Amino acid sequence: MEPQKPHVLFVDDEKGILATLRRLFHEEDWELYFATSAEEGLRILKKESMDLVVSDVRMPGMNGIVFLNEVKKNYPRIVRIFLSGYADHKAVTKAFADGCAQQLLPKPWDDNELRQVIKGALRQAMKQQEKFQGLQQAINSITALPPMPQTYIKVKEYLADPDGFSVDQVAKVIDQDISLSAEMIRWANSALFGQRQGVESVQRALVVLGSDIVEGLILAHSVFKPADDKAVPGFSRREFHTHSMACGITAKKLMELRGMRESEFVDRAFTAGLLHDIGKLVEEVCLTAAFEEIVGLACDQQGTMEQAEQEKLGTTHEEIGSYLAEWWSMPSFIVNAIRWHHTPSLCNTDREIIDSVHMADVLVQRFALGQSGNHCPPVMDPACQARWALTLEQLASLREEVVKTLP
Repeated sequence: MEPQKPHVLFVDDEKGILATLRRLFHEEDWELYFATSAEEGLRILKKESMDLVVSDVRMPGMNGIVFLNEVKKNYPRIVRIFLSGYADHKAVTKAFADGCAQQLLPKPWDDNELRQVIKGALRQAMKQQEKFQGLQQAINSITALPPMPQTYIKVKEYLADPDGFSVDQVAKVIDQDISLSAEMIRWANSALFGQRQGVESVQRALVVLGSDIVEGLILAHSVFKPADDKAVPGFSRREFHTHSMACGITAKKLMELRGMRESEFVDRAFTAGLLHDIGKLVEEVCLTAAFEEIVGLACDQQGTMEQAEQEKLGTTHEEIGSYLAEWWSMPSFIVNAIRWHHTPSLCNTDREIIDSVHMADVLVQRFALGQSGNHCPPVMDPACQARWALTLEQLASLREEVVKTLP
């Protein structure tokens, strides 16, 4: 049976642009579709199965941002690319940062660059095609995905409004959850954030931590809560929480080792490391019977959870977790870190963050800090290992710093 041709949809209200794209890609062995409006694009998507969508941003009626958000919500496996002459526009860059699209290309474009980006994205989509069937079966067997935590929704709304934002507003929301308030203050006082004076209020903690860390901690606090049902034998929530926190701390310190101490990448690496294995919690809560078998199989085979998941589910916690992250509209750097933390070379966006989370995940298991459900460390990506090139002395120092920071 011959492999199915890739299906690509181009959406632009300028017919001349669509004609140029048709000529540019007419020799490719792809099924090409063209729409002159977002509304027409959605009608095509209802009839045809697409692998990739390329959309202009500024269009009459439904604009490209709204359109790609609809694609993201209803067809999460489709790769989404912005093609815009307004790449610096605030709304476009924010939509890109929020994961509305995986790539953002300027208009007018460079023909070779556009070809390479689309071909690379399609290769990535084709590699996922077989796995997606297992993911879809797993998702279909879940009666309902966990709802986004209400506290996170409220805080995210405040943070998304820079003009109306105030620390007092956010603190008031967090103060309603005593345990979450304590968590914020504890982290703000940790050595990880370099505080020499005690942080005694949520308001001060918010200033010390910053928005990326606050969002991540609220999510982590929500998803790491113990499940109502009996714990799965062989899988400790407490040890898993330690592993996740150690990954966040290690990812942050790895970014600092690369000279990014003042960069937003440092905080984002911490958040992504904290949440990278969220798919395992979805399996534990929503696919409990299968998860028990996965935990047992990983133990019996002295292998990784990923290997056992493929055998039992035909998908992995990476795919399931990234699906939930998409469903919750998490920022793209979190979605990509969840999806690619075992295979960072397969993703071209957010690479610094994904690489640091990958390294942290492997190192934390070698450091024996917490337990992720694996019974052997995952393989470290050679490019990541070469990028950091840590000596034995550096590794020992890194482990000591992480241990000191853990609660």
